Amino acid sequence: MLGAALLLGLAAWGGAMCNEPASYPEAAVKAVFLYRFAQYVQWPAEALAAQKFTIAVLGADEVATHLEELLPQHSILGLSAQVKRITDVRQIDAAQTLYVGRNYRGNLHALVAALGDRPVLVVSDVEGGLEAGSAVNFVLSDQHVRFEISTAAASRAGLKISAELLAVATHIKADYLPHAACGATFFADARQAGCLTRVSRR
Repeated sequence: MLGAALLLGLAAWGGAMCNEPASYPEAAVKAVFLYRFAQYVQWPAEALAAQKFTIAVLGADEVATHLEELLPQHSILGLSAQVKRITDVRQIDAAQTLYVGRNYRGNLHALVAALGDRPVLVVSDVEGGLEAGSAVNFVLSDQHVRFEISTAAASRAGLKISAELLAVATHIKADYLPHAACGATFFADARQAGCLTRVSRR
């Protein structure tokens, strides 16, 4: 099956994860990323109290289809995993991850605001996604799927992104960067710009 094969092919965040084979559909690669993101996030206990780990998908039917193929065969953080297609953020229920795809025509900023401080990892696939409040936003670089991260947005949702995930992001929007990414903690002042530049060029 395509999802399972791709998951095996992209088994690590290192070289393989960042250089996915061009033969795989973009939507399949994004589905695998969505599956793996949760394992590199520190979640509050309340987020994992449900019986299942749910990835809600809004405006991305093709990605949802690949997740439906992939998730039944794998667990996420010890919980059985499922995908939930939604058309409105009010349908998210207890989902831990919300993916907002390119076909969403609403206001992303308003959507994120509607979630308040709920422990939901918001992943988007739109230009300016981080500025609108997403914690992770997909980008294409040299025909490869990459992602950028806002640690500030994750923090507002009570989530902490691991240094491993930050190390392979193309760009980090942050109030500070942790030791593993920069060699020291850089706060939002003149020193931060140089640190962000070094990380973004990895």
